[in-house]
Amino acid sequence: MIWHTLIEKREIAKRFGKPLKQYGFDGLDMFGRPLEVRAIKKNNRFRIGKDVHKILLDHQGNYIFVDEYGNSKIVPAYIVEKIINKGKWFKDRRYPHKFVQRDIIFPHK
Repeated sequence: MIWHTLIEKREIAKRFGKPLKQYGFDGLDMFGRPLEVRAIKKNNRFRIGKDVHKILLDHQGNYIFVDEYGNSKIVPAYIVEKIINKGKWFKDRRYPHKFVQRDIIFPHK
């Protein structure tokens, strides 16, 4: 099992959700809404994929952000939409994506 899959399963189970083995979002919460786990390991930003983001928006889903220290936070997709709504989607990979900076999700104390 690869690193991010372990984090996804742990974070979804911690919130009484159900991890899924599929392409797209990572699991369902206890109410059947989609969850997407986004973790950072080395850099200071989270990658948001356009296709999964649209699914989360359409179905009132949530992101679970996990920082490099293992801290996690649930953020509704509509809040992430407000954060990323400026600018075009990057297309330097197989899928369009945008980034959310770590300090927006986990502000310095």
